[in-house]
Amino acid sequence: NMTIRENILFGHPYDRVKYNNVLAACALSKDLTLFPAGDRTEIGQKGVNLSGGQKARISLARACYSDADIFILDSPLSAVDAIVQNEIFTKCFLGLLRHKTIVLVTHSPEIIASKFIDRIVEVKDGKLVQKVVAKNANHPILVAPLAGRKGYTVTDEDVDLESSPPSSFTDNVSLITPTSTTPFPVNFETQLFTPVVEFSGQTFDEKPVASGRLVLDEERSKGRVSAKVFEGYMQAAGGWWVFASWMVYLSIWQSLTVAGDMWLSRWSGTAAVVSDATFLDQSGFYMAIYASLSVGAVAMTVFRTLSIYASGIRASRTLFNQMTTSLLRAPMSFFDTNPLGRVLNRYSNDMNTVDMGLPFGLSGLTATAFITLFSLGTMIYVIQYMGLLLLPLLYAYAAIGRFYVQPAREMERVNKTTKSPLLNLISESIEGVLVIRAFGDKQLRRFQRQHYRNVDTNNEAAFASQVLSMWFSLRMQLTSAFVLLVVASSLVVLRDYLSAGLIGLALNYVFTVLGNFEWIVTQWSQMETAMVGPERVSEYCSIEPEPPRVISGAVAKDWPTNGDIAFTNLSFRYKENDPLVLKDVNVHIQSGEKVGIVGRTGAGKSSLTMALFRINELAGGSIKIDGVDISRVGVKTLRSSIAIIPQTPVLFKDPQRNYLDPFRELVSRLVGVLAQENGENFSVGERQMLCMARALLRQARIVVMDEATAAIDHETDQNLQRVIRTEFASSTVLTIAHRLDTVL
Repeated sequence: NMTIRENILFGHPYDRVKYNNVLAACALSKDLTLFPAGDRTEIGQKGVNLSGGQKARISLARACYSDADIFILDSPLSAVDAIVQNEIFTKCFLGLLRHKTIVLVTHSPEIIASKFIDRIVEVKDGKLVQKVVAKNANHPILVAPLAGRKGYTVTDEDVDLESSPPSSFTDNVSLITPTSTTPFPVNFETQLFTPVVEFSGQTFDEKPVASGRLVLDEERSKGRVSAKVFEGYMQAAGGWWVFASWMVYLSIWQSLTVAGDMWLSRWSGTAAVVSDATFLDQSGFYMAIYASLSVGAVAMTVFRTLSIYASGIRASRTLFNQMTTSLLRAPMSFFDTNPLGRVLNRYSNDMNTVDMGLPFGLSGLTATAFITLFSLGTMIYVIQYMGLLLLPLLYAYAAIGRFYVQPAREMERVNKTTKSPLLNLISESIEGVLVIRAFGDKQLRRFQRQHYRNVDTNNEAAFASQVLSMWFSLRMQLTSAFVLLVVASSLVVLRDYLSAGLIGLALNYVFTVLGNFEWIVTQWSQMETAMVGPERVSEYCSIEPEPPRVISGAVAKDWPTNGDIAFTNLSFRYKENDPLVLKDVNVHIQSGEKVGIVGRTGAGKSSLTMALFRINELAGGSIKIDGVDISRVGVKTLRSSIAIIPQTPVLFKDPQRNYLDPFRELVSRLVGVLAQENGENFSVGERQMLCMARALLRQARIVVMDEATAAIDHETDQNLQRVIRTEFASSTVLTIAHRLDTVL
């Protein structure tokens, strides 16, 4: 996720003249005027801010800017319209790259029939069949250096009839024959390299970069963790009655523990006042009582531990389900502005804190607090004026803890926030590893350096947290050492007034209390920092959801029955305050009509589909299906009633049957290939054909085809068009296409 300029430069130094030439050759200059910050606009995760054609042209521009000697282009023109295809072919392939070796993968019959192609290699049944264009086979270069092409026409002599495509492929030769409809005049030699001044407004440094930001900085809470977060965690753990049960278990446990210690002190004190024979006779009785108290304390420890950890697991499961549900119902605009790394950070780092850190911390904190409370009571019972020392002691520990907790909590937030870019870069690098490797070792090292910087940034926060922890530990131990000195000196002074058993008990509890004071403050600070985890999870649990999925009684169960669609004054934007991408669209599509939607790449054709599916809410106007405003229909009801073949199909790791019929309503049996993750064992064209098969099975009244055959060869495209005309004869079909023969 970088700006358009950064994606094109791809680590290379910025050369203004070269950069503008690349923009012009790849037909991107006009597109940059549509973005709020020109080429400084962020494209978002996986290019969500761009159309399919814009993504392809930016990828092409990246390759052109690299100034390589050999270019392997995997169907970059399939996502653009004929006019832009013509512009790229003439300005980029025949102009900017005229001295380069180009291996172009394409289904375009116009390019295949072009006289400027040296060789055609067809892949058929897994084998390569080479076809040589005879006239051009011996040409050292296709275009003379620095010379434009003027008024080329294709004759029968220019093409080898035995190796050329069928005559139907050569009907449209606008790529090489400028006509009145061609966007460039016959004499376009001066347009191969557009002057810098013509496009200087699109690639400037002085425009505010902030206007082009798509992904905002991750929000970070400040100050104390809200009481609502604590309350929300307790509710997720089972409610306050669970907390009350903890208090009961802890009280009984410590009562039995202190009673056992007091009983042991009394038992040891009898040795000084009774004879040895009597002491031995009473040992069985004292032992039985002590053993009973100890067994009871152990049993309550087990109950207390199981109760806290069971509540922790319940809270973790509840928060996980709430966050997952919230994300699944979040609008697409949320994912446009929040990279995948932030979501992964919540599910990994923050949920790990909720799973492990909080139950451990809560168990230790509550246990230590009750041990300290009962130990203090025992000390005051033994030495009454010891309470005079405890008040300043408590204040000292609380002051140190309060001074430490605030920066420790903030550093934990910084630590978690700096981990999101780290995870996001790893995720994007894995997805784009083929591109990174294709551009050579320098790019690998560049991404490694970026990864190291992200790791260092995260480690800086972790190191600062460790320094704070050491600072806190040192001061706590110095305070404890001073208190121990005072108590030990007091016991020496009072040795004539206390029995040996009480002095031993007091010393034991002094060590216990001091250690527990340190532990309580440490645990409380860790709890404060650990609560940052549920705090961040709760942020994702409270995402504003999409409109209701189902609205009872809004439409009949068999809606829509006709497939009539009416767009009235439709305006649409992707985010609030963004420019409108559709403005006052008015069109009425009657039931059963087959409508072609064409236009320049980036014109907003796919945006019309997003408006129809309510991926984002309308900025103005309305859409009615069978006379029902879709804003009054639940989004699940609406989307399940429309079939779509998307431009970029996504396949999950599942058998074909589950993909074609996920709810097992239509297909009783289907033997198919298991799709790998992201459908990597299928080509883009095969994925689109699977989407087509799914739409055919559903027989929806409204079918949207968003560049459904862009990655399919001409013959297969024609066959699919015949199937569509037959199988969807009674359905309303909206076809977004760049090939005119797809919609004509």
